[in-house]
Amino acid sequence: MRGRRTHGYGRVGQHRKTGQRAGRGKTTQWKKSKKSYYLKQKELGFPDPDWDIGKKGFKRPQDIVRIYKINTINVKDLDQKIDSLVLEKKATKSGNTYNINLSTINIQKVLGRGEINKLINITVNKASQKAIEKIEAAGGKITLSAQAK
Repeated sequence: MRGRRTHGYGRVGQHRKTGQRAGRGKTTQWKKSKKSYYLKQKELGFPDPDWDIGKKGFKRPQDIVRIYKINTINVKDLDQKIDSLVLEKKATKSGNTYNINLSTINIQKVLGRGEINKLINITVNKASQKAIEKIEAAGGKITLSAQAK
């Protein structure tokens, strides 16, 4: 039937590969007959199916992620926030010395970024060596709690 116009399939255009049905993938699929459908789905916020096929990686369970989560604070941030923490009664002030237990505000570690100018006595689980040096150089004292040992 190769000499005939329809090759024996009746209507012209039947039994072609992808030309009649607007192609496959992102090449011509949305540019021809499916353009309005594609743009409508995109407007509604649905992802492009060619980009989001299958799972990508995995997510760790939140209870495991929380085990390793350590809340930290830098020395400069502590220097700036200590007055507001006294007003909130999360820290105490006697003379010009501040006393604070950082576990009351859910902070486990002190880091040494920035400068400190106030005398602060801190109780915390962990502290970096630089933070300990800076706090003691300013005249304060840092006490590591029993949980860190």
